[in-house]
Amino acid sequence: MAKFKAGVVGIGDVAGEYIKSLNANPLAEVTAVVGRDPEKTRKKISEMGLACNVLSSFDELLGMDSIDIIVITSPHHLHNQAAIAAAGAGKHILCEKPIGMNFKELCKLKDAVNSSSVIFQSGLVLRWNPYIRNLKNLVKKGYFGDLFYMEADYCHELGSWWNGFSWGGQKKRGGPSASLVAGIHAVDLVRHLCGEVQEVHAYGTWGHRNDFEYPPTYAAVLKFKNGAIGKTSCSFAIESPYDMNFILHGSKGSVRNDNFFMKDLFPGQTGWQKFETVMPDSGSVSHHPFKHLVDDFLKALDEEHQPMLNINEMFKTHELCMAIDISIESGKPVTLPLKL
Repeated sequence: MAKFKAGVVGIGDVAGEYIKSLNANPLAEVTAVVGRDPEKTRKKISEMGLACNVLSSFDELLGMDSIDIIVITSPHHLHNQAAIAAAGAGKHILCEKPIGMNFKELCKLKDAVNSSSVIFQSGLVLRWNPYIRNLKNLVKKGYFGDLFYMEADYCHELGSWWNGFSWGGQKKRGGPSASLVAGIHAVDLVRHLCGEVQEVHAYGTWGHRNDFEYPPTYAAVLKFKNGAIGKTSCSFAIESPYDMNFILHGSKGSVRNDNFFMKDLFPGQTGWQKFETVMPDSGSVSHHPFKHLVDDFLKALDEEHQPMLNINEMFKTHELCMAIDISIESGKPVTLPLKL
C-alpha cells in the first residue's frame, strides 16, 4: 500500500502527467480527482485506466482525512486560494504555476506554507530537462568560469486551440500576464543558472495581436547580484514553432542553445560542438519531465526535507516575474526584493 495518498484538482493534460507520475512512484497513489464536470471527469479517469473517487468539489477533497497530498492544476486564478486552504488543512502541496496572481497573494501563500508543517513543490518542471541539467552541472563545476551574460527566452504562439483561452488565460483576471502564464519557465531558469537578480527593466508590446488583455510579448534586461547582466523575453504572438532560446557566456566558455565551446573541458576545441541530449524544444506537456519533479517531491516527503521547487525558492521566481510586470507598466527599472 502506498505511503502517501493524493487528490488531484483538475483533469487536463497537466493533471494527467501528475497522475501518471504519482502512480508510477511506489510511495504514492492517486485516490481522488476533482473536476468541474464530474461526468467528463469519470470518462477521462476511465480512459486512463484509473480506479479512484471522482469528487464534485475542492472542499470535499480538502475534508478527506485519507488524503495526504493535494495536486492543484486548476485555472491560474484558483491556485493561490486552493494552496493556502490545503496548507491550512495540513495537506502537502503540488501546485502548478503561477502560485499567485499578484505580490500580495504570493506573500500570503509563502506565510501560510512556512507557518505550517506541509511540504510544497511548484510545477516549473524544466529544471529537470536533460539539457538544463547539463547546463547546471557545467555551471556548478566551473566549466563556464565566471558567468557574465545569460539569455533565456520563451516563445510559444497561444490561441484558441489552447484550453487556457476557455478559462481566461489570455485575460488579466485569468492570466494575469505573459510572465506568469508561461514566461516564468525562462525566468526560473535564469535564476537557476545565473543567480539572483538585483534589478530589471522591461518593455512589453501587443504587436499584431489584440486578443490579449496584457502585452503578449515582452523583453526584460536583467542586472544580477553577482555582477552579470542578461535578458529574458517571452512572446505568445510568434508566427512560428515553439522556441526556447538560451545563451550563456562565461570567462571559460559559452553555450548557444545546443552548441557549446569550452576550452578547459575540451582543449584544442576549434569550433562549436553539439549537445546530444533532450532539449526543451516542445510545448507539449508529455515532453516535460514531470516524473522527476514528482519523484523529487515524494523523496522530500519521505525523508522530511525541502524539495527543489519549495515555497521560498518559488517565491523568488514569481517575485521576479512580478518585477518584470511592474517595470512594463511603469516604464521604469524595478529593484528587488519587492515590498508590499
